[in-house]
Parts: sequence; C-alpha cells; structure tokens
Amino acid sequence: MKIVKKVLLFIVSFLVILSIALIAYGLYLKPKYDGKIDLKNIQKETTVYFDDFGVPHIYASNSKDAMVALGYVHAQDRLWQMELMRRIAPGRLSEIFGKVALKNDKFFAGLGIEEASDKAIANLDKNSPSYQLTMAYLDGINQYLDEGKTPIEFQLVGVKKEKFTIKDVYNIFGYMSFSFAMAQKTDPLLTDIRNKYGMDYLKDFGLDDSFNTVKIKNAKENPEEYVAISKSITALLDQSPIPPFIGSNSWVIGGKKTKSGKVIFANDPHIGFSQPGTWYEAHIVTPEFELYGCYLAGTPYPLLGHNRDYAYGLTMFENDDIDLYQEENNPNDSNKYKTSDGFLDYKIRKKTIKVKDSVDVVLNVKMTRHGPIMNDLIDGLDTKKPVAMSWIYTQQPIHILDAVYMLSHAKSKNDFQKGVSLIAAPGLNVMYGDAKGNIAWWATGKLYKHNQGVDTHFILDGASGKDDITEYLDFSKNPSAVNPDWNYVYSANNQPEAIDGFLYPGYYLPEDRAKRITQLLDPKSNWDKQAVSKMITDNTSSVAPEVVKNLISNLDLKSLSNKEQAAVTVLKTWKGTNNLDDVAPTIFNKWIYLYLKNTFEDELGA
Repeated sequence: MKIVKKVLLFIVSFLVILSIALIAYGLYLKPKYDGKIDLKNIQKETTVYFDDFGVPHIYASNSKDAMVALGYVHAQDRLWQMELMRRIAPGRLSEIFGKVALKNDKFFAGLGIEEASDKAIANLDKNSPSYQLTMAYLDGINQYLDEGKTPIEFQLVGVKKEKFTIKDVYNIFGYMSFSFAMAQKTDPLLTDIRNKYGMDYLKDFGLDDSFNTVKIKNAKENPEEYVAISKSITALLDQSPIPPFIGSNSWVIGGKKTKSGKVIFANDPHIGFSQPGTWYEAHIVTPEFELYGCYLAGTPYPLLGHNRDYAYGLTMFENDDIDLYQEENNPNDSNKYKTSDGFLDYKIRKKTIKVKDSVDVVLNVKMTRHGPIMNDLIDGLDTKKPVAMSWIYTQQPIHILDAVYMLSHAKSKNDFQKGVSLIAAPGLNVMYGDAKGNIAWWATGKLYKHNQGVDTHFILDGASGKDDITEYLDFSKNPSAVNPDWNYVYSANNQPEAIDGFLYPGYYLPEDRAKRITQLLDPKSNWDKQAVSKMITDNTSSVAPEVVKNLISNLDLKSLSNKEQAAVTVLKTWKGTNNLDDVAPTIFNKWIYLYLKNTFEDELGA
C-alpha cells in the first residue's frame, strides 16, 4: 500500500512540476507588450501602444523608424506564420517537415515564383521609398530574430532561424497571387467533362455567364488524367498555412446617398477561419503619415487600410489569368515539343529541394514557351500528354511592391489609381472612398484576349498557336467605375459588364450576393453607419425564393406525404433569410444538394 502511495505521490508531484514548468515557459514566450527595447537604426524614441485587442499603435518621428518597429512587433506576434509563408513559393517546406511536404514543394518550386521574384528584385529602384521602407521593416523582423524569444514551433520542428530578405516578401506576394487564381483548379475538370459528354452537357454549368444577370456596372470615361490536375492542385492549396480567400463583399456609398453627405466605406473579405488569423492589424502614426492597415504575414504594406483621408479594400476579381496548354511532343524526340513554327527544345529549369532527414531531391522542370510542364510537378499524369501552365504573374513585369506601397501612401485618388494599375496579378476588385467625396472601383490585372471562339475555361491547344494570347490590354480597358452617376460602387466577385462588347473570361461567383447588395442600395438615399453595419450582416438571398418557386412548380403536390407538404408550406412563405431559427434554409439547401447530386453523380461520380 505504501508503495502505491509513493507511486501516486511521485506521479502527482511530477504532473505539478511539469504544469508549473509549462506555465512558466508559456509566460517566458509571451510577447512583450510593455517596457523598453533598444532597437538599432531608430533615430528617435518610438512608442508602440498595444490596445485591448493586441493591435499595435506605432507612434514614430519618421516612417523608417515606424517600419522598423512594425517589423519587430509583427515578428514578435507572427514569426512562425511568417516562416511558413516565406517557404511555400520556393518549395522549402520539406526542409522542416520532411517528405510529407515534398509534393507541395515540387509543385510550387516548379511554378517559377522564386525566379520571377529574382527578376523583379533585380529591376528595383533601391532608392525608392517603397524599397527603403521595406528594408526598414525587414530590419525590424531580423532584429527580433536576433534578440527576441524563439517561438516553440521552431524548437519542436527543429528550424534554424534565418534572416528575412526582400526575396521573402516577393515570394509571399507570389504565393498570394497564385492562391487567388481559379483556372488551375477548374479548367482540367471542365475539359474532362467536355471530352466525355460534350458541350451540351456543360450548358447547365453557366459557363456562358447566362445565369449572372446582375453585372457590376462600368463607368468608363470613354480525358480523365485532367481530373488529377484539379484534384492535386486543390489538395495542395487546402494544406496551405493560410486559409483560402473564398469570395468577398464590398461597397462604397457616395455622399448623395448618405445621411451625412460623406462617403461610407464597407469591405468584408471572406476568408476561412484560421489561428493565427490571416490579417495582422497595425496602426502607424508619423508627422507626415498615418494608416491603420491589415497586413499579410511577412509583408510591409497592407492590402486593406484607412486613415483620415481615404479608405481602401479589396475583393477577388475572379478573372482568368492562368491558361493551361496541351503540348505535343516530337514523336521521335521527347525533348522537343511542337509549335506553329516547328519543334522547339524544352528548356530545363533545375531546382534542388532539401528534405529533412533524407537526401536532396533534384527537380528538372521542363519549360515551354507557355510555361512549366505540370506533368512533372504532379503525380499521376501521363507524361506523353504534357500540359503547360501559362500564368500572367510570372510572365509580366512584377511591380507589386511599388503597387501596395502606393495604395497605402497615396496622396490623391489619381495616386491611388496609379498604384492599382501596377498590379498584373492577382486580379482584384480594389475599392476606394475618400474624405473629398470620391468613390471608385478598379479591377486589377493584366488582361488579355485570344482569337474569337477560344474558350479559356478548357485546356487549350498549345501546338498550333491558334489558342495563344493575341493581345495584352492597356489598363484603361480594365473594368472600373469612378464617381458613377448611381452614387455607389460594389463588388461581390460577380461578372463586370462588357467593355467594347467583350466580357472578360473568369470564374465569377453567382449573382445572389450582388443582387441583394444592389437591391438594398438602389432605393435608399439616407445611409448612415448603423444602417451599413446592419447591411454587412444581412443574410437574405433574393435568388433563393425564386429557385424555390421553380422547384415547387415541378412537384406533384398530391403525391406528397404530410411531412413533405409541411416542408413545402414552410418554403412557400420563406423570404430568403438565413436566421438562426429559420427552418426553410435547411430544407432548401438539402433539396438543392440532392437535386444536384441526383442530376450529375451518375455521370461525374461521387
């Protein structure tokens, strides 16, 4: 009995000591929110005040000091997130996670983001404020690396800390750009469906945009293996350390429609939940500059922000900036591929991926005039049917650093528009409103055209040259609306109106949110902050009740059971709301799910 008591006493004592040690270690790792820290390269004393939400408010005598402080506190709060983010694009996750991350690394290393970053950095103006302030931000991160506490993840995984560089910033922006794109997840699947069942089968998918009757108004001054691509890329992005951007809403209301006569700005990015969150909020105040912004980990300038002069935000444009091309090998030499001018040699881009506790993996990426061959980057694809990826981000000059700097440091609407025009990819709806009463929306992205009849929703013919890009468009042809007569701008990831008779191809979301936004904004001219706040949480669909009517009209009501008739009665009185106690949405969504399942599963599979 005494032995049992001693054993129990030992176990309890051990658990108590372990608990105390873990608590003490946790307190040791806790970010520093008070006291003084001596940072190098800061000219004058800088104050960082953390509010009740942990948001840093940085008060500095100049912008460089503020950026050093921002880099330091950002690293203090999000260093592990930064570490993961900078490793994705160059294919460096296997260094810390081993073979489990190898597929991810092979894919992203092959895309060419890192090479595009090198090229962009080589062309940077090292004297520009965007570069100088970025280097100050990186200085702050690296001072924390040297002097701050190391997050427990580094020790658990066994990661050696490395200095952050401007290349890391570009790689993070490059990964963000790719994660916004849709073609690589959609085109192979649609191609396989078309090849199996023909174009008539795809009419119900709304590829011609016939389902989207509500379009954003412009205001201008004048085979089976393909499925493997879709599944593989979707799976890789699902494993990302940041959650996907899954569509967003935004609207900016002009003074003629508000109670105060001032602009009201609303922006709601829909991002999957994560811990830590995608955004890092920070407020910077200097004698010549102020901004409250939302930053991605490891980036010096915010993608969403506001100050006393203007506010800006974004949603996904959903334009098509990736094309997939079916290439054709030379039947006598697999090192050559067919073009309209004859056969060309594949160029080889060599990449070495370091793998934890294993040998290095050498990746030889075949490159065509369109881009990298995806078959070499994704398992399970037939190498005799090479598919190349053409992506605007790696093909056009990258000015993303100057662009996001200008968005956050604009002195006027025209300054801001110049920043927007510099973004070749990703495609974004950039929303703007200022204290002078201006409202605006611009779609970013280097837009382009193909020959008439080329449908970029499918894998294109790479050999003939007939499906190649024929024209890159000037930014003046991008969809936009600046101070329109209807006195508001909005975006819900839906299709913009045609420009010069041309609808830009893309992967636009259905019209339900767009229709509801315009339904609420059009009739009302006395908007205030409270009304807009209520609108942000509006959960009513103006489309769903119409769908219900069509579904019910096809029922034989006499054949229904009592429970089924009760369900129909509930749906008939439904106004499209999705409140907590509403029964109709449950019935509606289950009905839609089963309708689609029973319609398509017999051909497409589970």
